[in-house]
Amino acid sequence: MTKSSLLFLFVISFLAQSFGQEKWKLIKEIKQEANFISTDRLGNLYVINDNSISMYNKNGDSLRSFNSQRFGTVAHLDCTDPYQLLVFFEDYNMVLFLDNFLSENGDIVDLQQLGLDQVSLACHSREAGFWAFDQIRQRVLHLNDDFEITHQTVNFVQWFGHRLEPNYMVEYNNKLYLNVPESGIFVFDHFGTYLKTIALKNIKNPQFLEGRINYLNEKQSFCHYNIQNFSEECEELKSFGSLKQVRIEKGRTYLFDGLNSKIFELN
Repeated sequence: MTKSSLLFLFVISFLAQSFGQEKWKLIKEIKQEANFISTDRLGNLYVINDNSISMYNKNGDSLRSFNSQRFGTVAHLDCTDPYQLLVFFEDYNMVLFLDNFLSENGDIVDLQQLGLDQVSLACHSREAGFWAFDQIRQRVLHLNDDFEITHQTVNFVQWFGHRLEPNYMVEYNNKLYLNVPESGIFVFDHFGTYLKTIALKNIKNPQFLEGRINYLNEKQSFCHYNIQNFSEECEELKSFGSLKQVRIEKGRTYLFDGLNSKIFELN
């Protein structure tokens, strides 16, 4: 291939990337190292680093923060209800609820005292209370506001023939979704009855929104899987660098690379 041909391909590639980014209008860049981010349906952004949570509105304005040395690293933040955030501390096996001002809303829930010795995931439930995945029992259990077990899944080893190592769990539209990277997304009803497995593998931080599962794949493409008709669309985001998470909320797109969080408005 001649030098002129190589130059032509380079220019075409550059222009394609430039035009692809024209619809992305940067609203704010937050330079803050973090472990992960989350968002809520109001468009608020949460930047989580070790034991701290920083909250920003959809324009990137700093609102408030939460910091606690008592419970260890924040392993998961469930923002399904923006007025009652669920914070899970895996190291200490504890769950804490925060209000929309990031103030503690009730006492810390010690899962070990409830007989759950090794919980690795926890999330909100529409029936009040929360769901917890117990690694030892290989079950997801629902606990009500009195911390009594009301529903639970089958034992995964007995049902599927092997242990599951999920990395994400959320309740969405009356169904519980358990993401197991090597197997797919396991779906249960609100009683904990197994329904099916969605064959989306190697996902780390899926987002369930408007009937779709949004996720960043291994090729740095942002994909949208339609839960109803099983169709999928992907958009390449390599031009934005190496990303760890992408989320959509309230007319905004949030890109996170581990060191920076960028808020975009799509034109």
